[in-house]
Amino acid sequence: MLVSRHDITRFIPQRDPIVMVHELMEADDEQASTSFTIESGNVFLSNGYFAEPGLIENIAQTAAVQAGYHCMQHNIPVPIGYIAAVKNLKVIHLPKENSTIQTNVKVTNKVLDVTVIEGMIEQDGELLCSCEMRIFTRPQS
Repeated sequence: MLVSRHDITRFIPQRDPIVMVHELMEADDEQASTSFTIESGNVFLSNGYFAEPGLIENIAQTAAVQAGYHCMQHNIPVPIGYIAAVKNLKVIHLPKENSTIQTNVKVTNKVLDVTVIEGMIEQDGELLCSCEMRIFTRPQS
């Protein structure tokens, strides 16, 4: 583990109750893996399941923590990112409350201030969700 739950907000702009990543497990310049435990009271819970908007936010925050970790490793300012587009979203299963998911993102392209990533969420080796995401970044002011 590279970053624990206690320190994760050093690498992302989100704060509770919208933090949707708990631990950074692996990261390099082009990819990252995180884990997240879906606790009772989560804002994206619906009928005991982590809903689709939470899955999308989890992928986006995994990309954000990868970018933040990369920037801090290279001593450069961490940019602010915004979801510009989500393509090819596939939700196979919704994870249950009180379960843990693992998320992987891979940077597939960067053009100016837009980063394209592929994201996948798994639980116990089973694919739950995948998508392509375009993220617009700008420097913090």
